[in-house]
This record gives sequence, C-alpha cells and structure tokens, in this order.
Amino acid sequence: MRRRTTRLGAVAIATVAVLLGAGTALGDTFYVYEGEDFGYIGGDHKYAGVCDREYDGFNVYVNFKRTTPNTVVRMEEPNGYCRTSTTGTYPIYTMQTCENRPLMTDACSGWQRHP
Repeated sequence: MRRRTTRLGAVAIATVAVLLGAGTALGDTFYVYEGEDFGYIGGDHKYAGVCDREYDGFNVYVNFKRTTPNTVVRMEEPNGYCRTSTTGTYPIYTMQTCENRPLMTDACSGWQRHP
C-alpha cells in the first residue's frame, strides 16, 4: 500500500510539472501599460493586441516595431474593448501603448522590448 501511495504521488508531481512547463514553454505574454490601458505581444511574437480599460472616452492604440522590414504598425481600439491581431510574416518585439487624446498630446508609455 505504501508503494502505491508513493507511486501515485510521483505521478501527480510529474503531471503538475508537465502542465506548468507547457504554459511557459513558448514564453509569456508581454504587457505594456499606459494607465489602466495596455498593449501586449504574444510569447511567440506572432500576435499582438490592445485593450481599453479606462472609461474616459479616449481611444487606445499601440505602436509595434517589426524587425523586418523596420516599420511601425499602429493598432487602435475605438470601442472600449480589446483587439488582437496576428503580426503577419515578421515577428514583433518592441511596442508602446498610447491613449489618443484629441486636442491634447497623446499619453504614451515608453517603447519597451519583449525579451
């Protein structure tokens, strides 16, 4: 009976280790905040998004720098929700999150790089 309990315990520990390892194998999602609003890059650098979490009437957008070609892409969420998109052929590593404030300077985070 003692052997069976030990074996079941070992199986349980191995199962938990595999499940936890699977979540981090591709890397973590990377978030860049501007107030409560945020943008994010997926752990595989193949998708990105923006979320408007402030109820202030201002749209939120993110600027993504692609590695090749060296271009900046803008994605905006005008309706107070979240938006996700694939990044196309080229991965992205660098982004900033901004709040579009008409008649004022936009509030933007600094450019941040996903490791």
